[in-house]
Amino acid sequence: MIDTAAVSHPVPRALHVGFCVALGVILFPVVLGQIVTTVRAGMADPVWPTEPWYLLSNFKLDFGYLVEHVHRIAGFVLGGVLGVLTIPMWWTDPRKTARWVGVIAVVVLVVGFGEFHNAVMKQNALVKEDASLTSFTVPMVPVAVMAAAVFVLLAVGGGGLIAGVRGSGLRLFTLVVLLAVMTQGILGGARVLLHALVGPELAAIHGGFAQMVFALLIALVVLTARYPRTDISKQARGPVAWLSLILVGVLFTQLVLGVLVRHQPTALAQRLHFLTAFVAVAIIVWLLRVGFGNAATRVRVAPAGWVLGVLVAAQVILGVEAWMGKFSQEAWEGQQASSYLPAAQAPTLTQAAIRTTHAFVGTGVWGAAVALALGVRRRRGGLDRVAFTPENEFHAVATEPRPKLAATVSSQSGEST
Repeated sequence: MIDTAAVSHPVPRALHVGFCVALGVILFPVVLGQIVTTVRAGMADPVWPTEPWYLLSNFKLDFGYLVEHVHRIAGFVLGGVLGVLTIPMWWTDPRKTARWVGVIAVVVLVVGFGEFHNAVMKQNALVKEDASLTSFTVPMVPVAVMAAAVFVLLAVGGGGLIAGVRGSGLRLFTLVVLLAVMTQGILGGARVLLHALVGPELAAIHGGFAQMVFALLIALVVLTARYPRTDISKQARGPVAWLSLILVGVLFTQLVLGVLVRHQPTALAQRLHFLTAFVAVAIIVWLLRVGFGNAATRVRVAPAGWVLGVLVAAQVILGVEAWMGKFSQEAWEGQQASSYLPAAQAPTLTQAAIRTTHAFVGTGVWGAAVALALGVRRRRGGLDRVAFTPENEFHAVATEPRPKLAATVSSQSGEST
């Protein structure tokens, strides 16, 4: 009997490698953005948008200015890498017409995003020439073009989902990740452009949404990775699956509260951030104990579980040090407690390093939890999986089943074979 074999990856392996590269790229804007927050360099340059090479013609030997601009450049690079990867992702559609329509729509979306920035730059140039022009107008033509491209992609991907076309869900999810990166870029720009109108509140939104973008890219890497070799029974998977889902929710709450502590350190945000840390650690210990204690789930939990355990141990130590450096009695020495907030002080180099590392490790804990939650829920490749050919066509792969080792006893000869 001939069985249909599952392919090892849901997408071409090169695409998965590309998304891994994008995950590596996103670490740069995340870390640099956290440094920008620590040293309060968000408004080091009030000009936005700018070209990626803007720094070369407007170079300033100032740490905050350089970090803020390199953060912008890293964001440009991430958007470019993900935009390039989204095109071949939509090229994997087995329907030839839908394949071309999807690729063209992705290109239109990326070009429209670039035109949006060009239109805003032209507005900024007009404001510089005429001081009476103070209002900001959203350039509707690029927005309409991008909206039309997104509508087409949703129609193509949604039609594929309804028709049961393989990979439609992953293609739509890649679109979601690309749109999230674009939105994050606009939020960062709006934080600069609208600072005089709405104040620094957008910085907290920009920082919080960055965690969502990071989690989405983690999910994309996990979902395009090699299929698991075996499935986990519902009974074994249940406790780990629910605990991992609860952990993701608790850690996201913890991250949002951490963003508020860094940007708007109210007494309530400080207390809740501190208390949810206890809850998160307790759930992590419980999750790892259950996951590693069951042989059926250990294989799925181990990769992200080890990362999660090491990072949370480091995070506890970093959290204590960051808290002491920001809110302890020592932070008030030499100043009048009634005249300032310790959070408003310029941090020392050691404090800046600890706070930034604490924020970055927190992002790593969040990412490991997302990867673990998805990894536990992934199913092995089914018998109806299809393989990619160099021509981007899809064909079923049939293989002979592996012989099973068995010992049978002959009642006549008494020998085992």
